[in-house]
Amino acid sequence: MAMNNTDLIARMPKVELHLHLEGAFTLEFLLAQIQHYDPGQAPVSLEDLRQRFILRDFDHFIETWFWKNRYFRSARDFEQSTYQTLASLSQQNVVHVEAFFSPWDFAESGLAAPEIIEATIAGKLAAEWDFGISCYLIADLVRDHGHQSAGSRLKDVKKYRDHIIAIGLGGNEARYPARLFADVFTEAGQSGFHRVAHAGEAAGAGSIREALHLLHAERIGHGIAAVQDPELMAELRDRQIPLEICPTSNLMTRVVGDLAHHPVRELYQEGLLVTINSDDPTMFNSTLTNEYQLLHDQLGFSLSDMRQLALNATHASFLSPEEMHRITQSIDRFWQPVNLNQEA
Repeated sequence: MAMNNTDLIARMPKVELHLHLEGAFTLEFLLAQIQHYDPGQAPVSLEDLRQRFILRDFDHFIETWFWKNRYFRSARDFEQSTYQTLASLSQQNVVHVEAFFSPWDFAESGLAAPEIIEATIAGKLAAEWDFGISCYLIADLVRDHGHQSAGSRLKDVKKYRDHIIAIGLGGNEARYPARLFADVFTEAGQSGFHRVAHAGEAAGAGSIREALHLLHAERIGHGIAAVQDPELMAELRDRQIPLEICPTSNLMTRVVGDLAHHPVRELYQEGLLVTINSDDPTMFNSTLTNEYQLLHDQLGFSLSDMRQLALNATHASFLSPEEMHRITQSIDRFWQPVNLNQEA
């Protein structure tokens, strides 16, 4: 029986390159955590908890982010959350994910970064074994922690180089510009890490230029401000620098007013290497499958585009050529029986 488009999008093999583990926990996991640590405050049901994540604005997002962090208190919490997150992704047919995490965000819980790193790696390894998903970790140095301590944060992750494939830079672009982190990114590159950076999300095209030219970022997180600068668009297209675009995230944080005005279609049509991602899916009540469905239903992306976006993400990943080839073949096998010129 032929699958309809919704089934195809749900079942297609996917690769995710921009996902924060701290924003991708499952609601089931968080509910159990609240029941364990704070039973008097526990929501009655998953639906009640889901209501807590209907975000009003960016301030509410930050407030909710810190609220849920209170329920991550032990190394085991991080191991279990990572495991359950990857299990959930595998159910969406995500075959490979490159996930950000910031083990320095929980110092007030009394947890040292190495404890969180090792617990996250343990959860990742168990999930890879149990679900067949592959996961690379990206240590997000986070601009807001300041550039003065970025070197010590890099030092924390160096010994885990087998599992942490790259360093990233999230946080407030305007207040903490990329140039402040140029030295630590140079050191990271010399230590064998890939380098990625959030840029052009809430700040302008200049932020992307700094990430490219001063941090030597190999991928740009978000990057939607590139549409403001034709010269930058040309450079991104010519160099095929991947953009990790997160449509729902951009709507929820109000950096884009509505989906109709989201630049993802223009960036894709102009030949830039666009990938589609979910960012903080639980926080934003979305999934990677939903992101693809949104593009298909509301922005005119065809099934052929769905296939191309999945291939883009595979080619933009830090996978070995052999693994990249294996996933590319699985994507091709999935789409081969589908008549992409005759969409349902």
